[in-house]
Order: sequence, then C-alpha cells, then structure tokens
Amino acid sequence: MMGLKRIIAAALAAMLPLTAQAKTIDIVFLPPTLEPRNVCTPTGEDKPDELQTEGGDEELTDRQRIRYIDRHIKRLYRESPEQWFAFIGDLIAWRARIDPEFAGVEETLARIDLHIAAGRLEALTAEGLVPQLRAQAEGLLNNQKMQLAQLYLEGTGVEVDVPYAQELIRQAAFAGHANALLDIVRMDVQGTPLPGWDAPLDLTVTMAFGGLLGQMDRGVCRRAERIAQEYLSGGVVSINRDVARAWLRFSADMGSARGAWRMVEQHLSAPAAEKDNAEMLRYLEMAVARGITLDEGQVAAVEMSGADVEAVREILGFNHSEDAGSKRPQISPLFRLSVNIDGQEADEDGLYLDYLREVTELPNAPGRAFTKLGKEILVKSGRWKGEAEAREKFEEAARRGDGEGQYELASILVRYRDDPVQLNRAADLWADTVSRYGMEGSLGQLDGLYRCKAPNAPRLAEADPWARAYKATQHRTVPISATDLIALDPYKEPWTIARIQSQALDGRIESLARHVQRVQIDPFASERAQRIWARRLDRSDKALEVFAELEFELATNPAERTRAIELFRRVYLNNGVTTALDLAIALTEDNSRVPEVADEILRLLDQAAHRGEGAAIRLMSRLLARERSERSVYEEYKQEIEDRGDFLAMMFALPHVSPDKRGDYFDRAAQQMNCSTKDVEEMADAHTILGDPAEAFRWKQIGLTIHGKHVLSKLRLSDIQLTAYDTGAAPDRKGVKDRALADGDLTALRTLYQLTSNPDLEDYDPSLAADHLLALVTRGGAQDQTWVLGQFRRAERAVQDSVMSRFDMGTLYRQLGQGGDVAARTEYGLLLRDRATTKGELAEAARWLLSAAEGGHVQGMSAYGEMLGYGLGVVRDVPGALVWLDQAAAAGDRPAERLARLLRLSGT
Repeated sequence: MMGLKRIIAAALAAMLPLTAQAKTIDIVFLPPTLEPRNVCTPTGEDKPDELQTEGGDEELTDRQRIRYIDRHIKRLYRESPEQWFAFIGDLIAWRARIDPEFAGVEETLARIDLHIAAGRLEALTAEGLVPQLRAQAEGLLNNQKMQLAQLYLEGTGVEVDVPYAQELIRQAAFAGHANALLDIVRMDVQGTPLPGWDAPLDLTVTMAFGGLLGQMDRGVCRRAERIAQEYLSGGVVSINRDVARAWLRFSADMGSARGAWRMVEQHLSAPAAEKDNAEMLRYLEMAVARGITLDEGQVAAVEMSGADVEAVREILGFNHSEDAGSKRPQISPLFRLSVNIDGQEADEDGLYLDYLREVTELPNAPGRAFTKLGKEILVKSGRWKGEAEAREKFEEAARRGDGEGQYELASILVRYRDDPVQLNRAADLWADTVSRYGMEGSLGQLDGLYRCKAPNAPRLAEADPWARAYKATQHRTVPISATDLIALDPYKEPWTIARIQSQALDGRIESLARHVQRVQIDPFASERAQRIWARRLDRSDKALEVFAELEFELATNPAERTRAIELFRRVYLNNGVTTALDLAIALTEDNSRVPEVADEILRLLDQAAHRGEGAAIRLMSRLLARERSERSVYEEYKQEIEDRGDFLAMMFALPHVSPDKRGDYFDRAAQQMNCSTKDVEEMADAHTILGDPAEAFRWKQIGLTIHGKHVLSKLRLSDIQLTAYDTGAAPDRKGVKDRALADGDLTALRTLYQLTSNPDLEDYDPSLAADHLLALVTRGGAQDQTWVLGQFRRAERAVQDSVMSRFDMGTLYRQLGQGGDVAARTEYGLLLRDRATTKGELAEAARWLLSAAEGGHVQGMSAYGEMLGYGLGVVRDVPGALVWLDQAAAAGDRPAERLARLLRLSGT
C-alpha cells in the first residue's frame, strides 16, 4: 500500500532507540548455483490501444473489471488522492463487491492507505479503520500483520501500542515472514531485542534470507538485490562485498537490468587487483540491452576504467546505424512496438467502453468520467451516429465541473450554428473554460468560431481579440516544416526550440514527435535522453504516427526512404487501423506502380475508409479513376460517411448527397474544420462545384482574413522567421556557457574548453583553453580532475604548452598516480610517451606504464606491451610484450589483441 510504505521507516525508527551500533551478524548466505536465464525481465507485451477503436464478441468479466479498476486507482493516486478521495473510495468499494478476496481486510487496508495518502489522518482516526483491522487480526496474512504492526508503532489512526505491534511481528516471524525476521535481528543488534524471541540470530537471518529469496518468479531478482544490499549496508549482517557481489551476479544472470548495472558499478569501484574488465563489459552489455541508460558521468567512468573504449561505445549504441546508405541516426530501435491489427470495421462495443459506462454509475463519479465515456462513444459508434448519446455525457460532465467535457460539448453545438442560441451557447461554454479552467485551446476555438464557422463569418471584431489572446499564450502548435525543424540552431532560435520542447513535455502530439526528431539527430544527446524521449513517444500511437511521417519526409536518399517505409509498417502493426491511411499515402508516394504494393495500398485505404476518413476515400477514388466513377466509390462508403465521416469525407460526399442533406453536411464540415487556408479553400471549392457563387465568394473572403493569407508562402517564409526579424541576436554557445559559469556552474568549463581547444572552430584560443582546464583543476572535484587528465593528453600541442607554461600537469598526474589511481598512471605514461624528445623521457614513460599495468589497468597493459614490443624506452622484449598484450586482450582490449597478432606474425 502506498501510504503504508511511506510510514515504514518512521515506524521502525520510533521502535528503535538511538543506541550504539552492536556487532552485526557474521554469516555467509550464498545464492543457489543456476544456469543464467531470463526470469525477471518481462518480454514485450502488447500495449493497450489508446484509441480503443475495435471491440470484440467477449463480455466484460469481473477479472477485467478489476484490472481496469486497479489501473484507474493508480492513475488517480498519481494525480491527487485528496482531490479524488471520494471517487477512489467508490472504486475501492466496487472492487470489494466483485472480488471476495479483496473484500474485508484488503479493502480496509486500501481505505487506510487512501486516508494516509490524502493526508486525512484525523478522519482515519474518527472512522476507526485501524481498530476495525485489529478486530480481524485472527484472519490476517503475515504481510498484513506487519502493516497493522507499523500502524500501531507509529500511532497512525490509532493510539500507539508497542506491545501489540511486537506481538504481531512475533507472530509473523514464527510463521517465517522474511521482513519480520529481519526486523527482529535489526532490533537485536540495535540493543532492543524482541521479547519472546529466543532463536539464535544467525538462524534467524538464514530463515529470513531463505524466505526472502522465495520462488523463482519475476520478483526473484529484486529480492536477490535486497539481500545484496543487506551485505553492503551492514545493518543486520556484517558487510561482505564478495557475498553481495555474488547476489548481484545472481540477479543479473536471472535477467535483472539493475542487477547487471550494479555488477558494472562493482567493477568500477573495485581495487585494481579485483577488476575484471571482460566481465564488466559483459554485464554492461546486459544492462544496456535490458534498458539501463547511462548519463555522461557514468559513460566517462566506464571509459576511464581501462576497458576498450571502442567496445564500450559499441555496447552503448554510439554506432547508431551500420547502413552505409543512411546518413541519419535512428532512435526508433528504442521504441517498444508490438502487433495490434484491428478488424476491418470499427466495432460499436468494447470492454473499455462497457467499463466506462459502469464507472459513470458510481455515486461520486467525476465529470471527466462522463467526458471519457462521451469521447469513447464518438470513436466507437461514430462521430455522427453517436453524437446524441455523447452529447448527453458531455452535458453531465459539464454539469459536474469538467472543463474538457464542457469543451467537447461546445464543439458539438457548432454543428447547429444556424441556431443563434446554440452558437452563442458554444461561445459561452468555450469562454467559460478559459476563465474557469485556463484552457488556452478554447481561445483558438473562439477565434475560429467567429472567423470561419459562424454562418455570417468573418466577424473580425469578435474574432480578433480572441486571436490576439490566443497568440499571447504561445499555446498554438509551433508551425514549422520538417526540414526547418531539424535545421533549427539553438543559438539562433532558442525560443522556437524551447516552445517545441515545452509543448512536448505537455504531451502535445506533433511537438512531441518533432522534439524526438531533434533528440535523434543531436550528437550531444545522451543515450539516457534518447531513451527517455523514446519512451514518451512510445506511449502515444498518434505521436508515433507523426514521427513516422517526419521520418518519411526527411529521407534524403533511397536507403533512408526504405528505412522510413519499414518504420511506417512497424508503426502500423503497432497502432492498427488508425495508421492505415498514412501508411497508404507513404506507399503511394514510394512505389505504388508495383502491383503487390498497389493491392496493399487499396487494402489500407479500405480500412481507413470504413473509419470515415475522407482522405482515404478521396485517394481511393483517384487511384481507381480509370476503373470506377467517383459516385460508385461514394455509394460504397456512404453509410460510413453518414455515421462517422470527417471533414474531408463531408467534402467528398457533398456533390453526391441529396439537396436536403447538403446543409447538414456543410454544418458537419464546419464543425470539424480547422480555420486554415487549406480547409477554407475546400469549403469554397465545394460551394463552387455546387453552383453557389455567393457562398464560394464568402469563403474566399474568409480565406483573406486567415493570418498570413497566401502571399508569403511564395517566399517560403514562416511566421517564426518573420516574427524574429531584427529582434536581436540570441547568445551563442560560448555566451550561454559564460553565463552558466558566472552562475557557478563549473560543468560549463568543459564546453568552453571544447570550444576553445578545437582548431577547427572560430573560438579556438589555446590560451583560453588552458585557462578553462586550469580552472577545472583548481576549482573542480575529483571527477573534473580525471576528466582534465584525459583531455590534456589529447589536446593540441599549443594547448598543452600553454597549460604547462603555467602549471606542472605532471605534478597532478603523479599525485593521483601515487595515490593509487592506475588510470592516472596510464594517462601520465602516455603523455610522457607522446611528448618525449629523449630516450630518458621514453624510459620514464615506460616506468609509469609498467606501474599502471602492474596495477591491473588494461589500457596500461596494452600501452606497456606496445613499448616492449617496439623497444620504446625499454629493451625490446617480444615475449614479455605478448604477456602484457594477451592479458589486455583477455580483458577485452581489441588494439592489444591486434598488436599481439601482428607481433606473432612477424616472428621476431
């Protein structure tokens, strides 16, 4: 339980007084010997379909209800248990009614947890929930007894009763409960033994660890890591890093991503004699393959460990693509795509729809439950066939104070724009969502209502104030082409990039896909950043679809186009029919002349057409124009258009429907249209085709009121570029880092060094670069000094000379090396080797590299073996060189392996 977990630490602290730490239990408890297998990392599972467009013949079962209820409660807990207190209570009661195993004890615990999470501790006491739980103590499971014990230890919802809590812990321990046993040992070593417990402490620990390990299920890795942590922390058992490492290795071998990374950390922090870079790389590969991401500091630590840098970077995925024809990096391998092919036609039923209907019958169902139900009805039944029922749900949602439901209700009312009452109510509802709920999107809807959708539009006196207010909010999705998107320079257009990222963080679909594109091509984006944004994108089918569209648009050669098509197919398999139209369009543009592809396109378009997507119907009509008339295509899909047709479906149908239907279809189109030049032109063309010049002219007039009109498109300029004209230059990369440094951010020194030490950049200045390195040495920490050592040796000679003229870097290398830092010894030896001008300097370099090699540093072994092999600073000794090179190669150093092979082939 969430709230109960938060009080565990406090409860134990209350029970254990601050006494001197007693001797811990000296016991070795090792994991079982098993062959490595993937027990703990789940295999890919189908993600829930966010659109829920297809149903099935099955009925909603109690088991499925429970799953929905649990997800619902978790989501509400994340948002605000205080705000949704009554509704969560309804969900708990509902689950108790349908789940006999949950009713009673678990229900009471859930209600206690709800009160704690919502901060209603006085109400918890007043309702007597904890005493109610105590009254059922005879039937409690051991874990439940421990939870009740913690409540009485802390005095949460009841008076403190330590003896009763101790009795519960004792009962759980006698029954073999692992946490109870460990708590008893912990109390004993703290000097407060549990009364009535006489078993030897080593036996108690053995029983606890044995019970903790439990069965070989998906939780075994987490429990193994818990045992390892006990041996690392020394709170109960004596610290034993070898035993801890054995348990971490067991966890990793059983499939744990975290266990694999912990094994890497063990090798990074181990003394030189205990390091095993080959094993470290093996577990690093496991960790990365299972989803662990590394930040820059962790990457640097791994690379400085002496492991083969090339192997490390290959494991971390820095070789984004091995396709020589593809120039663009890929983030798509990080997506968790599954297979979710829907039926040919949308089903008006569905398990989630059934669940939502039942949710709205709960006493404290909030307005947004009705909003969700209304939106699901529109998807399932169709936007027109389901309108009446959905409108009822939105009306109730608005009555219960849900802003989104009010917004959706206003959108429906626009269909009845010829009725001033309905039109004005829609305007009032949108305006109210702005003032009451701060919904910025409603400002854009109000602008569109008066500029485009009202029957006597354009009404600019009413539209323009809303347009100005909407523009000021910066809520509108950033209008930018795909090519302009990836060419944005953060030091020329930081505001645009910031807006895109902010909208991406808010979950705005197009901006999320666009930002992930920028992360994908950013050479400085860490693997961690890529995985975080890939997961965000992966949660939304719509965002995946937009990302695939951008990939297709940005393909610049045949190899990239092929890759983009394959990604589109994967997204289609993941999303189902919702992506059918966009895949069909991409295939048509790519290679529709191939008969098999042409058949696939028609199949995809047919799927989309059954969902009422007008673009699919229109494209199918054009592709089949030599075989079928437009009218015949309309006749095939007229029922889908009537029930669920979108804006373009209305446009396609208008020439073919009876005159008495045209007015309604125009109203439906106006309700759905975007107030953009494209949709306005569609409306004008439709009236022209139908012989209504007055309306066609009015829509042309509306088009001239759209921001930007048509003129500037000829200049290939965007609103962003025009708005930024002559507003002052943004700070460049150096300016940004200078400002960060002034604010105390020492990490900026690394970037400033890179900008001033690279002779290919305009800011190249060896003296300034030296200043930045010296500042890191004198002001930074140990990690900064390690970073400086690695950078200095690889720096331009002019930079090295500038540094050495003011500071003896050798002193820093020697201090760290003599202090046991074998990586520093290697770096110093290589620096001396690279700068050597005499045999004596080469000999000193060899001595430092020998010291590093003897300390177990793999790169030191490789470098010293090279000096022996070529006789640099030492007498040439090929057999001796092979000894060191073979050790380095065995630890994963590929250059050492290649040099050893060459020395053997030379035969000298």
